[in-house]
Amino acid sequence: MKNADSTYEEKAIRLDAILKRLDNSETPIDQLAEDVKEGVRLIREMSETLRKVEMEVKDAFRELEELEKAAATRGGIGEGELPGS
Repeated sequence: MKNADSTYEEKAIRLDAILKRLDNSETPIDQLAEDVKEGVRLIREMSETLRKVEMEVKDAFRELEELEKAAATRGGIGEGELPGS
């Protein structure tokens, strides 16, 4: 599976299969280098995905904090409270 559009979960499954084959010495020697290269590529892509998701989550929390502060300064809600809670 060399599809860069694969989901994180699909990549994790593929990486797990490669690692199991390598761990069990099931990879033919002619395929060994290709499997290792694919494993490295999958790890790189998965790490990049995690980095992007981490940044998106941090940005979302930062935006939430700003909304809470803005609402608190207007007297609408207290710090740590969200509308409707």
